[in-house]
Order: sequence, then structure tokens, then C-alpha cells
Amino acid sequence: MTERAPMQLVCPWHRDTLQQLWQQHQDGRLPHALLLCGHAGIGKVRLARAFAESVMCQQPRAGMACGLCQGCRLAAAGSHPDMAMLAPEEGSKAIKIDQVRELVEFCARTPQFGGYRVVVVFPAEAMNRNAQNALLKTLEEPGSNTLLLLVSHQPGRLLPTVRSRCQQRLLPLPAHADGLAWLNEQIGQGERAEALLALAGGAPLQALALEGSDWFASRDKLVNQMLALVAGRQPVSQVAQAFASQDTVGLLDALYSWSHAALGWLSRGREPADRQLAGSLVKLADAVGAQRLLAFNQQLARSRRALLSGSNPNRDLLFEQLLLVLVGVDADRYAF
Repeated sequence: MTERAPMQLVCPWHRDTLQQLWQQHQDGRLPHALLLCGHAGIGKVRLARAFAESVMCQQPRAGMACGLCQGCRLAAAGSHPDMAMLAPEEGSKAIKIDQVRELVEFCARTPQFGGYRVVVVFPAEAMNRNAQNALLKTLEEPGSNTLLLLVSHQPGRLLPTVRSRCQQRLLPLPAHADGLAWLNEQIGQGERAEALLALAGGAPLQALALEGSDWFASRDKLVNQMLALVAGRQPVSQVAQAFASQDTVGLLDALYSWSHAALGWLSRGREPADRQLAGSLVKLADAVGAQRLLAFNQQLARSRRALLSGSNPNRDLLFEQLLLVLVGVDADRYAF
């Protein structure tokens, strides 16, 4: 069979981290609960899975799973009896309390292979308060030879009691050159990869997810709507409605990327990396100015927090507030 070792699964910029985790595991210094957190789309789940497979391997090579033993074959197929992946069920965005209860039972069993039990939970913030509370005792006393790997884009949404029972490891964005080299390998060389990476805020896997989307192809239309808005040719409500019909979190990330590029033009004369949008973003920067762009960025952060808080804000109103800042109106006078 073809070998698929963790070194092939894990992203290049996380290979050193994988080796460090393995060494901690070998030295007995690894905590039983680890929280891997960082920007979405940088490969945290790949890292967690690669490490889990290394632990499941019966004959690891220099800290890497061999890819050939029974443990590796079962782990790669998702059927290893001592390894569990906990994620929202199909059609759901939440990890439910019943899933966590099953996980607690899993952690209480004797490992069938006589080694470790390993659990990967992603995204950990998808557990609601009750589900998180149900996991607390297992996080505190998981039993011998049990390793829990929680992966999160938004660790602030986890209960303090959950976070305090885990050792947190913040994984940064990869260096731009490393992310771009990897993305070029996936989609081919060219300006498109540079534009995608800029739009994804430097997160290569998020950039790859955008690559085949209709949303990416229509981004020039969205920026032109912003230009029409600041020029007074389109009302805030109309543009807000158009924006609300998009993938909201993805669009908020893109708006941040665009405003950051516009600020880069104003402060340093640096042309935006996305060549297709460069001219429009320069026009937007000149029309809006640095002060309003900075205020826009602050409102973007508030909008993203509101959207991810679980409060389910009105999306039309969320974008109206945001766009009002862009045209120079104080959005704080409006409420979600």
C-alpha cells in the first residue's frame, strides 16, 4: 500500500511543532489535555491528527508514524478503536452533549491495543456550555494513557474552566513565503495564489478553500459596490442586503483584508497584493481616508464578535452598521 505518514499530512510549517510534541510525549512531559489554537485555515486539525496517528503507530520512525502498521492503517481509515474524532454531526454546527457523553465513556474504556487513547475535538468552541461542562471531569481526570487534543479558532468561546484544564499552544500564521509556496503547489504558480492568500489573511488552507468558490470570482463586484456606496450612488441598505447574502464570516475576513490593503496604500504607498482589485482598492482608500478605514476595522472586529458569539444578530443590520462607518456615520447610534 502507499504510505501516508503524518509528515505528508501535516503542513510544512507545523513539522517542527509535530516533532516537539512527539518529543514531549516520549519524555513524559506532555499534558493529558492540549488546546491547539490559532487562526482558521492554518492546518491545526492536520497537526492534531498527524500527532494522534504518531501516537497510535506501533513502530514510529523518528517520531513519525510508519504509515504501514495495523495501527496506522486503522487510524488513517478512521476506524482505530483507541482514537476518536469529535466534531459536529452532519448538518449541524454544534457538538452536542450526547456526543460528549459518548466521548466520556470512550475515555473510560481500557485501550484495545494496550497503548494510548487519543481524542481530537474540533472545533472545540462548537460545544455549547452544557457539552463543555460534561467534558470537565474527563479533562481533569482522563484516566491513564489518555490524550485529549482540543482544536480551536476561537478559544475565548470556551469556558474558563475548560481552558484552565488544558495546556494552550498558540499556533501562529505561517510565514508568507511558506504559505505561498504551499498554496502554489496546490493550485499552480501565479498571481491567483497571491490574491487568495491575501484574501484569506495569510491562512493557506483557508485560501485553498476560497479558490474554487463563486464568491472569490465575484469579489470585484463587492468592492465596486463599496465604491458606489462611498460615492453616494448606492444606499447603505442596498449594499448591506447584498453583503448579507454572502458567507458572512468569510466576507468579514475579506473586508478586513481589503481595508488592511487600503491602509497599506495610504500609509506606505504599497500596492494591494490582489492585482485584480488593486485599482479599486486604491480608489477606495483615497475616497475614504485613513481615519475612517481605521474606524471601519474596529467595527469589523465588533461585527465579527457579534456574529460568532452565538447571539445570532440580524445580518442586514450588522452590515448596515459596518457600512455606515465606511461612509462616516457613527454606528454606535444603532443597535443589533
